[in-house]
Amino acid sequence: MNKKIALFGEYLLRLTPPQQQKLVQAQTLEMHWAGSEANIAVSLAILGSPSLYITALPDNELARAGLSQLYKYGVQTHIMRTADGRTGTYYYESGQGARPGRVIYDREHSAFSYLKPGQLNWNPIFETADWFHWSGITPALNQQLADTCREALQAAQQNKLIISADFNYRSTLWKYGKHCSQVMPELLQYCDVLLADVDTAKLYFGIEPDAAHLVESTFTLLKKALPNVKHIAMTMRKQESASSNQYTGYLWNEGKIYTSQAYHMQHIAERIGAGDAFMAGLIHALKTKSSLNEAIEFATACGVIKHAITGDFNTATKQEIDTVIQQSGSGRIIR
Repeated sequence: MNKKIALFGEYLLRLTPPQQQKLVQAQTLEMHWAGSEANIAVSLAILGSPSLYITALPDNELARAGLSQLYKYGVQTHIMRTADGRTGTYYYESGQGARPGRVIYDREHSAFSYLKPGQLNWNPIFETADWFHWSGITPALNQQLADTCREALQAAQQNKLIISADFNYRSTLWKYGKHCSQVMPELLQYCDVLLADVDTAKLYFGIEPDAAHLVESTFTLLKKALPNVKHIAMTMRKQESASSNQYTGYLWNEGKIYTSQAYHMQHIAERIGAGDAFMAGLIHALKTKSSLNEAIEFATACGVIKHAITGDFNTATKQEIDTVIQQSGSGRIIR
């Protein structure tokens, strides 16, 4: 049996003004569905890696509408249905030119936010999985969810699953009296595969990488802080404007760094979800035993192509992603 990738996180309704308007201008809002782990689950399912998305939602029509978006891409789910709480929401203003994108969260009192340890029976959930993914967004929401993450991680480790995480620091979410450095280092100790970034590594671990060798020294210091980790990935972005960026991926393994080609992206549709697309590509490549050079190229191309797709989900196929690699992101017409 092809084992699944289990992913745990909050499923969100995203509301966005059309045509890159600001919220204050908009008369209508477009609906999209989102959540870091949900985004990854969709990408994995499209790429052919079976995914199992674990979350909590209210038992109502809005939640069912959101789930239908997962099901149409082939994502399997384990949903804790609740009578109380709501579907978490966020508003996104898409950036353009000199104006950056902006996120406004409205996710307090959501069904997911009320989850507590002991409510999800992890051992049966993990019976059909060999990989577990989570991110720093979930333990940022409240102490109960931080404790639920720890419970899931302990069960995943006991069941011998590969464990991956995205650092995913969100400054506006850490509001329950704990600094991220008091929570995240312990939880990240369980991980085999990480998607990190320099600024968040400083916040979580208090490290000070060498500015002259930023990528290499960040990897070295993270490995020292997390001795059990086997793969650490990062992307670096040179931002000329909200619509024009250069994007490169890096993957550390056993002291060696593998680097993707650099992509110059212009006329960006949306940056949001690019990190999730990258993470999905990395998980898929590692799970299908690609070489590490192939893995970082594939993951980076997933991130690149997501910049040309609106909405949070990366709906690109493997063939489209391979074409990005072959064409170095030039976007030439396929005939």
